[in-house]
Amino acid sequence: MNSASSLQRVFEPITIGRVVIPNRVVRAAHDTGYAKAGIGEDFIAYHVSRAKGGCGLTILEAGSVHSSSRLDLALFRDDIVPGFRQLMDAVRPYGMRIFQQLWHGGNLYPAYDGGPPLAVSDIPGYWGVVGRPMSLAEIAEVRQAFVTAALACQQGGLDGIEIHACHGYLFHQFLSPCYNNRSDQYGGSFDNRCRFLLETMRAVRAAVGPEFAVGVRLGASQAPGGIGEEENKLILRRLEDEGLIDFVDVSKGDYFRMDTMVGSMQNPTGYELPSTADIASVAKVPRIVSGRFRTLEEVDQVLRTGEADLVSMVRAQIADPDLVRKTREGRADQVRPCIACNQGCIGGLFRAGSMGCAVNPAVGVETSMNEDLIERSAYPKRVLILGGGPAGMEAARIAALQGHKVTLVEAQPVLGGAVNIARLAPSLHTLGDITYWLEAEIYRLGVEVRLSTYMSEDDILAEAPDVFIIATGSTPRMDGFQIANPGAPIEGVDQPHVLSSHDLLTCAKPLRQGSTALVLDTVGHYEALAVVEFLMKQGVSVTYLTSAPSMTPYVQSTWRDVPALERFYALGQFEALVRHQLVRIGAGSCHVRPLQAGEGQTREIDADAVVLVTQNQSLRSLYDSLADRRERLLLIGDALSPRDVQVAIAEGHWAARSIT
Repeated sequence: MNSASSLQRVFEPITIGRVVIPNRVVRAAHDTGYAKAGIGEDFIAYHVSRAKGGCGLTILEAGSVHSSSRLDLALFRDDIVPGFRQLMDAVRPYGMRIFQQLWHGGNLYPAYDGGPPLAVSDIPGYWGVVGRPMSLAEIAEVRQAFVTAALACQQGGLDGIEIHACHGYLFHQFLSPCYNNRSDQYGGSFDNRCRFLLETMRAVRAAVGPEFAVGVRLGASQAPGGIGEEENKLILRRLEDEGLIDFVDVSKGDYFRMDTMVGSMQNPTGYELPSTADIASVAKVPRIVSGRFRTLEEVDQVLRTGEADLVSMVRAQIADPDLVRKTREGRADQVRPCIACNQGCIGGLFRAGSMGCAVNPAVGVETSMNEDLIERSAYPKRVLILGGGPAGMEAARIAALQGHKVTLVEAQPVLGGAVNIARLAPSLHTLGDITYWLEAEIYRLGVEVRLSTYMSEDDILAEAPDVFIIATGSTPRMDGFQIANPGAPIEGVDQPHVLSSHDLLTCAKPLRQGSTALVLDTVGHYEALAVVEFLMKQGVSVTYLTSAPSMTPYVQSTWRDVPALERFYALGQFEALVRHQLVRIGAGSCHVRPLQAGEGQTREIDADAVVLVTQNQSLRSLYDSLADRRERLLLIGDALSPRDVQVAIAEGHWAARSIT
């Protein structure tokens, strides 16, 4: 049991303007994808779950103030005020305060009608959108749109608003010499570039009055020549000197380096502080910072150093909405850890249009699947689970919470499955946090665990379980099948220097310094990047090859690809070949060629080792042998189809919830 008594500051209330925040834990604004049709049931349920969990302050996701810049949450909708009121009615009983972030994307996002957005100039944005330079009348129109949106938030019963002036959006573009090439009173000098933000803040402050909390989000650009820490300090002082803000929320980065905005597992806790604490150091109003904080102990340390007054924990509370309450009750060891993979949250938004979570399958479906809805079964079942990876352990955990008698059988001497191999790779160590937590939870809940145990069909039938769940995982496919050329397996895959990622990461004998390797990737996930980095850290020169049009396309939606490339080029010799296929593997080289190219365009590449990162093969023979004999037989995770940890955990969760 963990005691909360050592947390000196995190549970102290703090006043922002005239709004009392019950503790120092914040959820900064983050898109969810749940507000496409306005503030509805799923949006409310997601935030209520975190309110019940003890969060002190939530800043709702960016809301567009004007039709010239499209985002899911439109603050000019006719139903926005009733929606806010419904949200506040649901949240108020739990004490969490709610602010709304006001936003305009400038040249980053198109208008709601699909046309070009209003922008500071015609300089293209990061996505290549060329905006319509704003006239003076349009500047006044957008300024009034911020005022109107702030009043709607006030009428809806919210506690305050935050104006977004960083991350490369409209105000940041006005401030930045990279995008602001205007020759009127809003361009040129620093004073002119600040004018639009200051005028808007003055108008908003005057409209909502002193009772309503008003703040600003600031941050330094990562673009060469962009607005930096010193300029942000000057802006912050001006806003404070005029009494325009009650708090400042300081972040880091912009679309030039999106990975700095939401750092992944390669970033240390508090990685933004060298920039954000510097900017915040000049503030007299309460200061909010972010930076991959996962525990209240980490938050309390920042508060005690005086670098901030409140700390944002977005992804940590996506992973476990009860983080604050569990820690306050001395149960910090029961907090489900965020593994900082960005796969379900950021990745879900970019791939599927709405947020999920790699470790918490209830995210986005709290109305029906929140864990506080789990009830003890009136008719407990005997549940036998074969396989102690993420899928099997999650199934065991949920089944135990439902009161079933659960036995988990694992053939290996330890639990964790393939995660035990993956976490051996550089920059993937936090992946193991979720399996450590699952293991601790199933033991705490009384699951019977049998390690180093193989079960045959007869063994299972002898156990006579009411429900049998197979989560036996998958194994690397080393038969030379290649998606780019399914009719012609790769020649030479049976040689000893041809390895799987499992072979490589678990091999006690490293390759010699100066060796060469080719990594074939047909999966497009982080596995191939992990293999490349593992090899390069041994001094191996690596060629990465894929038939896809770009490197690891799945990873691009998590913003982890660019930091990986930076590390590769810093380590040594690296080359990426896209839209290529591997033809033959020789003793010390490989023959490769572009897709659709003829034999005459084949190229020979040195490769002392070849690592195949290809789709795995399910281990499901036991299921197939039992399928005709068991009514309550469930197949989940990689044993059903090789995919990733998010799907494995989700299927384990849903399988157990289906037991009646």
